[in-house]
Amino acid sequence: MKYIVRLNPKGFNPITQTVIPSRLWEVEQCANKDSEKVIWHCAEVRINGRPMREIFVLPKKGAPPFEVTATGMVVRGQDDALEILEGGHEVD
Repeated sequence: MKYIVRLNPKGFNPITQTVIPSRLWEVEQCANKDSEKVIWHCAEVRINGRPMREIFVLPKKGAPPFEVTATGMVVRGQDDALEILEGGHEVD
């Protein structure tokens, strides 16, 4: 499966100016002939054990928002993190 990981645009409350930690990341499972599109929100995402906070880079001014494309399989870890296994990643 192909997954796109990005910062959740709704993970920030503009009224209180606070981040909603449990909805920080958005993981989109891309649709294919066997599965439909699914979106999860979570506080922690790891690709092959590497946390997203180590992969994340701030986009340059005028550049598209940060997102990572990964292929593999998603599982939910014991700590409620989403783990993408058996795939590489590339920064778009």
